[in-house]
Amino acid sequence: MWLTQLLERNRQCWPDRTALVDEQRSVTWAEFHDRTAELARGLAELGIERGERVAVLSKDRIEVLESYFALARLGALFVPLNHSLAEPEVAGIVERVGAVAVLGEAELLDRHPRLPESVRVRLALDKPAFASLGTLAPARDLPVVADTDPIAVLHTSATTGQAKGVTVDSASFRAIALGWLVMARPTDDIVMVNCCPLYHGSMVVSLTYMAAGATVVLMPGFTPQRALTAVERHRATHMWMVPQMLRFMLQAKSSRRTDFTSLREVLYGAAPMPLDVYAAAVERLGCGFRQVYGMTEVGGPFVTLGPDEHPAPGDVTARIPCGRVVPGMSARAVDREGREVPRGEIGEIVVRGPGVMQGYWNDPGATREITLDGWTRTGDLGFVDDEGRISLVDRTKDVIIRAGQNVYPSEIERALMTHPAVHDAAVVGMPDEDYGEVPLAYVALEPDADASATELLGHVARLLAPYKRPRSVEFIEQVPRNPAGKIIKKLLRV
Repeated sequence: MWLTQLLERNRQCWPDRTALVDEQRSVTWAEFHDRTAELARGLAELGIERGERVAVLSKDRIEVLESYFALARLGALFVPLNHSLAEPEVAGIVERVGAVAVLGEAELLDRHPRLPESVRVRLALDKPAFASLGTLAPARDLPVVADTDPIAVLHTSATTGQAKGVTVDSASFRAIALGWLVMARPTDDIVMVNCCPLYHGSMVVSLTYMAAGATVVLMPGFTPQRALTAVERHRATHMWMVPQMLRFMLQAKSSRRTDFTSLREVLYGAAPMPLDVYAAAVERLGCGFRQVYGMTEVGGPFVTLGPDEHPAPGDVTARIPCGRVVPGMSARAVDREGREVPRGEIGEIVVRGPGVMQGYWNDPGATREITLDGWTRTGDLGFVDDEGRISLVDRTKDVIIRAGQNVYPSEIERALMTHPAVHDAAVVGMPDEDYGEVPLAYVALEPDADASATELLGHVARLLAPYKRPRSVEFIEQVPRNPAGKIIKKLLRV
């Protein structure tokens, strides 16, 4: 089983190398391997069996990954939970997957005193009972877990509706990791600061670099100062973040005093990279950049654009391509009937390969809906260029059809973001009697900036064709985004 093999190999190759670091402690690969086996026996002593689901409710810390690996070794499914969810949302997920246990930080568990009847074990990761779990457990045979056995239910980011549970197996993690590492060509001295949460599909990036023997630095939550401190303290070679995090980090006053000389590569994904942020990052950080395009349903990161292919900031006219699909996976752009469209023509990106999920948890209808002739639909509109690089245009559900013409909100958002007073922008469709739908822009201004709706509309008019221009601009304090940096447009639609 992939996760177990990963630990066994790394213990054999680098037993004394640091595997994981958080704000409390660090562990070597040998310690991580041994604790995972010990914890698997302890969880078995608590009555957790193969095939059962265990929810994990915690900010990022070493015990989270210890739990994931131990549960996978036991053949139980780990179910990461977004720790910012409200009590009914957590209870709903726990009930839908039929979780028999919830592991989490004590403070977070206290916020959820009422859980479904299926839960028979509640255990705090930051209390002595968890630390001692398994230390006195007798030696016992653990199940043989096949690569095709499900080991996790990862929930989608739910920007348009209720989060769906994505059922994945070890074969998925392995396929993505091996394909990705062929493209990324990692060295064995990587220290990666992980700015992204471990409760959704973005965690696969961390698992992938762990497979290469990297040291992964965890933070209990992103703040610019935490990230900057981690880079200096641990002499980080890599960082994994979303573009908004990069923007906030560069805006922090302490970034001017931070030593970035160890940094080789910034991995970014989940949302388009604003060109002004990219230009500022290239100048300030002096390192390479790697784009990550992924989706929980297809195993996580399946397309990448490496540092050697990133354009110079002045050469970017509209968007930075996502890159090429990793070996072992296939992707293409198709029309509504599932036919592949010519190079350069916009279609929906579909994916197939061993990284694809087994299906949505207990939801065959939704699984069928996302499947098209054996391919998994991403819901992203994009095209493949003559060199095999994929570029994204927008989401299929976000396209505004104005009098029969397709209007892509992301294009308008990029145009608005070129105005110096605009900090962030989101565009949605609003009903119109004459045209069916027209764009409506929501804008958050930079601190102390001043710009009128008329000024912004005039700015966009100089950049876009008349049918693409927003009907109006509404000012808001902050564009709603989820932790992955994606705009939550369901909160904005009129």
